[in-house]
Amino acid sequence: MAVSAAGPDTHAVPLRAVLARRDLALASVVDAGDPGIVWAVVSELAEPALYLRGGELVLTAGLNLPRSAEGVRDYVRSLAEARVSAVGFGVTPVHDTIPEALVEECRSQGLPLVEVPRPTPFAAVSQAVGEELEERRMRDLRRLGEAHQRLTRAVTATGPVGRVLDVLADSLGAWSALAAPEGLHTSSGAPAALDEELTGLVAKLTEATGPRSAKASSGSDEVFLHTVGTPPDDHGVVLVGRPRPLGITDRAVLRTATALLDLLSRRHDDAPPVPGRLLTALLVDGGPTGPAAPLLAELTGAGEAGAPAYRVLRAVPAGTGRHTSPAALPLPTRVLDTGAGPEPGLRAVLADRGEDEHRAHLDELRVHGWIAALSGPVAPEDLPDADRGAAALLERARAVGGPLVWDGDEDPFAGLLTPAGADDLARRILGPLAEQTDSARTLRRTLRAWLVRHGNWDRAAADLGAHRNSVRYRIGRIERDLDVDLADAEQRMRLWFALTRWRAGG
Repeated sequence: MAVSAAGPDTHAVPLRAVLARRDLALASVVDAGDPGIVWAVVSELAEPALYLRGGELVLTAGLNLPRSAEGVRDYVRSLAEARVSAVGFGVTPVHDTIPEALVEECRSQGLPLVEVPRPTPFAAVSQAVGEELEERRMRDLRRLGEAHQRLTRAVTATGPVGRVLDVLADSLGAWSALAAPEGLHTSSGAPAALDEELTGLVAKLTEATGPRSAKASSGSDEVFLHTVGTPPDDHGVVLVGRPRPLGITDRAVLRTATALLDLLSRRHDDAPPVPGRLLTALLVDGGPTGPAAPLLAELTGAGEAGAPAYRVLRAVPAGTGRHTSPAALPLPTRVLDTGAGPEPGLRAVLADRGEDEHRAHLDELRVHGWIAALSGPVAPEDLPDADRGAAALLERARAVGGPLVWDGDEDPFAGLLTPAGADDLARRILGPLAEQTDSARTLRRTLRAWLVRHGNWDRAAADLGAHRNSVRYRIGRIERDLDVDLADAEQRMRLWFALTRWRAGG
């Protein structure tokens, strides 16, 4: 029987949803399950399977359909082996009806067959599939945002571990549990104790050199396990069980919950309340979603209307002398994290209250034994960039021995690198792109435009006056020439540094 390639790792629309579209008037001729459709493609090739990836609804009018029964059998077999989800056959002008040989082979090999009536153009079917896919993608994004909001609120409540597990279970339609050294924490519907197989997997996952994730069957459930913490010290294993596999959005929710449970497993003797640390990590590392904005305003004391902008504070103890505990510092925010790095330090998100007030605030922190750096005001979605800027500015603050506030006209690297040093570093990063040839200049302009547009091919192409495929080719060439992966944020950051600080320009 044919098996669709559209599994939990793929955004897909069920075939029944396409058949239910009244505007298409499609009819099921061979009912062989309800596979997921990842896209609709039109092909009149004699061997279309060579050009397919699996999960497609193949639309054909049978222009090159083999005439012999054996040829039709091979045609259907090739589609089934390519893991095509279904075939949509358009009647007329080539065939007045669907050939009986095709119907029989699809039925025999378990490949769904759909009749596309003459008034329905193939383009309408492709558009309908695209619309259904987009609707499901938007639905997943809304579900993900809602789950993140609920998880964010869960960590501010009493008993955050139990609340996170309950939200995780409810969001995934599953049961969840956390196997920790002190015992088993469970959501409603979870087993009171783990069976022998799951207990053995938990033991393996918490070994210092063991794996970090696993999957197993327990009764009718498929159970997903992932380590939290750092074995063999603070550690635990989060488990999620349900009958059906996890999809893309499900795993995104699980990753967020696992990250929160991981942070909850860490202990800092001098730390402020856990919710503030967790929210800082969530907001600053990942950027808040729209629903999280009111919560951010509430936790930073910005008021119900929220603040026009926020700032990220980074600070470390000034010298080796005594300093006030982070939890006792006069910071007007609950969004505070003391686990931002290997050295003692803190970071926080503050509502923007004007530069004069913030400078006075930094001077007060200095009295308490802390040297600090503060980013410029940014919108909530730009907090990750502001955090990186504050971290760089803190290095300068430590070098000059006093607090610093970000000046938009000031380069935070200026205090770390001389112009000659920055130029030399940029040349080494750019490698062959630093050559003074037309080809190198074109690649530099393309890379800069692509980075400015955050990897958007169409916008970068418009800025360059080039075709999007040309931009794709050039970026691919840059990756090959420099042996880098531009999907890596750190690599993009290094190249942006080089492009913006190389004195040769162009």
